[in-house]
Amino acid sequence: MASAGITVGVLLDSLGPDMVRPLALPHGTSVPIGSPSIHDTDQTHVELSDTVLLVPGRPSADLLDLAVDAHVAAVVVRAGAVDPEQLTTAANRVGMTLLQCSEELSWGQLYVLIDALRAISDPGLEQDDRRAADLFTLANDIALRAGGAIAIEDLSMRVLAYSTIPGQEVDDLRRDGILGRRVPDHPANAEDYASILRAETAIWSVEQPEFRPRLAIAVRDGGEALGSIWLLQGEKPLSGKASEVLAEGARLAAPHLARLKAAADTDRRQRAERLGQLFRGTGPNRRVAESFGLRFDAPATVVVIGRVENLPSHSRGMSAESAAENVSDLLRMVLSSYRLRAAAGSLEGQAVVVIGTAADSPVLQTIIATVLARSAESVGGGWRAGISRTLNSVADVPVGFTQAKQAHEVVSGPFGRGEIGQHKDLGASLFLLEAFEALQFRSALDAEPLSVVADHDHRQGTDYVKTLRSWIAAHCDIPRAAEVLVLHPNTLRHRLRRMAEVVDIEDPDVRLALALQLRMQEINTKRIG
Repeated sequence: MASAGITVGVLLDSLGPDMVRPLALPHGTSVPIGSPSIHDTDQTHVELSDTVLLVPGRPSADLLDLAVDAHVAAVVVRAGAVDPEQLTTAANRVGMTLLQCSEELSWGQLYVLIDALRAISDPGLEQDDRRAADLFTLANDIALRAGGAIAIEDLSMRVLAYSTIPGQEVDDLRRDGILGRRVPDHPANAEDYASILRAETAIWSVEQPEFRPRLAIAVRDGGEALGSIWLLQGEKPLSGKASEVLAEGARLAAPHLARLKAAADTDRRQRAERLGQLFRGTGPNRRVAESFGLRFDAPATVVVIGRVENLPSHSRGMSAESAAENVSDLLRMVLSSYRLRAAAGSLEGQAVVVIGTAADSPVLQTIIATVLARSAESVGGGWRAGISRTLNSVADVPVGFTQAKQAHEVVSGPFGRGEIGQHKDLGASLFLLEAFEALQFRSALDAEPLSVVADHDHRQGTDYVKTLRSWIAAHCDIPRAAEVLVLHPNTLRHRLRRMAEVVDIEDPDVRLALALQLRMQEINTKRIG
């Protein structure tokens, strides 16, 4: 559904001609727009009313007829992918708004830009107040008066608005921040933001030789920091009153950021309550599931995305909860671009989602891989994902939640391989992890039968523990183990016969116990190290 006040004109003015420009405006710029959608020829059932339809590939004029029939608000094609004159003629003929985006802008980035513009221009704000979309107008006003490009950010370093003055100088840091709607990671970020949020006036950021200088100021409301405004200096010096202009801009931006924060906090609190009920099975599951657009009786899968413990966060000082919130935002954005039914959010310091698709669905793997990559870019690395088995229905979400957490624990721990783990593929690792957790705090790792062998090594100067480890790792294959130990096979056979006088390695139960003890000791050493 289109948002009141969000029109094609607002979209064009906010994003600027370098990103999106009009090819055909048969109804002018006042056409209201709704949410963006990436066109998929296989999803003919998707509701497209008021949608901004992003069309990859080389669309034909026939697509415009289909867009009119589906009540699409505007169609966006990529520069260089079409014959603009032919498609523009067809768009004017059928009465369809046609826009063209930059070749450098990915469809995912454009989706985020449009979605974020709609979010910060929420029609729920009081009608007699300036809407949050006015942040873009404010950014342009500050840029003109201060003499440099402007970006307005929240406390999570998300770019809420930016100036679009023709000819203003920018660098890669600003360009990447606008395209990704979040400030790119940089070693100086933590120091920069801490200093700016402590300062009462505009201050210069830490000098970064690869980027242009920046003057920044915190945006506050009643003493509470809400975000910041950044002024980029180009080849020409800033206005002599740049600091005063920024201070005034911060005062004008404060009520907008306060409303956005309040709206986001309320939405997240309500979402978190419903999500907690769904994942813990403590509420009216069917009603809660349907509130997220999920089909209660259809198959579903739970995914948990969290950070590896004890890994340097590189998260610009964010708490685990804040980082998880940011990852859950990315998760919702990516899921929305695929138009999949899902309930996503953060829970227990992790990003979580229940999604109406099978666990081994290729699209689910693609989504998770995308989110992990973007999470590393936006809030630092170390993220892993655990996937439950395919659930019969949403009623089984609590069970799926447990499975996904177990899979995440495995893939984040000593038995993990890769960044994504599926519960159905981790049976052996789950067993070993459970055994490890049960044994590591007891004397079992150093008890008999392994202690007998270790004691003999200590007293007699033998090397039986090392020999055992190589022999068992080679599945008791003497030639293979001898090669690893750099021994002649007959020498190893002799050593094993002598070892059998110390511990009964012919007994399969003894060999199993020795194998488990050796493996657990190895894992414990890695974890401690």
